[in-house]
Amino acid sequence: MEDSLVESFEEKFGFQPEVYSLSPGRINLIGEHTDYNLGYVLPSAIDLRVAFLASRRSDGIVRVWADSFNQEKRFSLKKDMDSKLGGWIDYIKGIYWILLKQGASLGGIDAYVWGNIPLESGLSSSAAFEVSIVNALDTLFGLNLSSLEMAKLAQKAENEFVGVNCGLMDQFISVFGRKNNAIFLDCETLEFEYIPLRLETEGLGILVCDTGVRRDLASSAYNVRRDEAAMALEKLGGDGIRTYKDITRTLLEKKKSDLGKIFYKRARHVVTENERVKQAVTALRRNDFHELGRLLFLSHESLRDDYQVSCPELELLYECGKSFPSCLGARMTGAGFGGSGIALIRKADFPSFKELLSGEAQKMGLIRPSFFDVEIGDGTQIRNKK
Repeated sequence: MEDSLVESFEEKFGFQPEVYSLSPGRINLIGEHTDYNLGYVLPSAIDLRVAFLASRRSDGIVRVWADSFNQEKRFSLKKDMDSKLGGWIDYIKGIYWILLKQGASLGGIDAYVWGNIPLESGLSSSAAFEVSIVNALDTLFGLNLSSLEMAKLAQKAENEFVGVNCGLMDQFISVFGRKNNAIFLDCETLEFEYIPLRLETEGLGILVCDTGVRRDLASSAYNVRRDEAAMALEKLGGDGIRTYKDITRTLLEKKKSDLGKIFYKRARHVVTENERVKQAVTALRRNDFHELGRLLFLSHESLRDDYQVSCPELELLYECGKSFPSCLGARMTGAGFGGSGIALIRKADFPSFKELLSGEAQKMGLIRPSFFDVEIGDGTQIRNKK
């Protein structure tokens, strides 16, 4: 892949790239909608990635070819950098915008973007894109950013320029991912621990099921859920409570009548999901994949009933997982409202599960899912520098 992308860059621009940045998407094993609530998450980087190849130019023009869209877009660093252009180019402009605001010395580039992460699939193509850009610009212009700075800058660009109020998890795992490991991350303190995923010892694998249902997070109910969770926490505040990690189920039940139905349900999901993440880490430390699977099912039920971010296609994945003998657990991953789910299954039974899910989707008149047998991979890296 590396050689072919370098060749594609050279065909497009007439010279070789100076830098080749490659960053992964992610699956979140468990811990959904807890990241922006400063709770616990357990994501892993995967071997679906975004590549960003670039070389410097001297005129302040940023010119980018996006392979997935068969499209070129550009902007000038000498013109209005505060305005959006619309579409994928805003992720690049947003990274430039935040770096320039922080005093970085940047120039124009010619760049080529390639990726094999399905867009709007809940596998964090946007974070992989952002991290690839940041890492490339850091290398090209000698910014000397730390790994954590790269993740935070990528998130800040998405929050403040693109307009999606995402937490830090996606960018963090795209930077810090490690092969055959999950990351147990405290999204408040940013303390983290690598947790080995010894799937092969049990003949297990993680099958990603892309429902094909697409949603634009910037205009979806994602920001509504975030606001609801924040307002529920405010009502629960006082007595030393700073985040949902400080709230027990007992306290939540005491405050139930004060919260009202919707805020109570949103808060209950976050409180119980934090508990499930810690339980999942304990299960993985003892290679108890049956317990992990049970927690995946419970997570999905909470996301469906309390956070209300499911859809028929994700429900079908859950139901098929429940009925399939060698599926230990299944749930939506990512923000919900569509996108993808994951299933923890015996690898030898992947074909049968795909057949079951596809057949049931067809019977119900739903979009037939796409499948990815993913491997757990490493975080962002510079693969090629001239």
